[in-house]
Amino acid sequence: MILRASAVLLAAAALAAIAGCSFFGEQGPALTYLEPALSPDGRWLAYESAVDGKLELFARDVETGVAERLTENQADDFSPSWSPAGTSIVFASNRNNNVDIYILEVATRQTRRLTTDAGIDMNPTWASDGRIYFNSDRTKAWQIYAVLPDRTSLAAITATATP
Repeated sequence: MILRASAVLLAAAALAAIAGCSFFGEQGPALTYLEPALSPDGRWLAYESAVDGKLELFARDVETGVAERLTENQADDFSPSWSPAGTSIVFASNRNNNVDIYILEVATRQTRRLTTDAGIDMNPTWASDGRIYFNSDRTKAWQIYAVLPDRTSLAAITATATP
């Protein structure tokens, strides 16, 4: 229980820091252009920026500098990572009152929830092997997991208490 509370506090502190807040009452600079992720073809740069107190995802055309907003909702969307084909972005979000992993189809802006565990799932990376790797505290300890985009083949990559 203490580990879970610590993990939730850590996630809350990270989100507060991203939004420019501090637990010590200080207001930091506006946090924009965070966690950049370059598309496989090198044309687009995905990132998160705070908008109206929430983190949203954007994609910026590297050549023209024109940015497009990819998400718009009442949740924080963060940690973007492109699919190997460059057509989708995996990201973490605190939608549905929990931090889980989602996939955004860039062309349609449609999102779908990839993970649904009660634990915190965050830091997704879409690898060239097609699997999505992420951190989770679902076993009451932070571990690395992998899953395919169709939600199959979920596997714990690390299952030991030591690195």
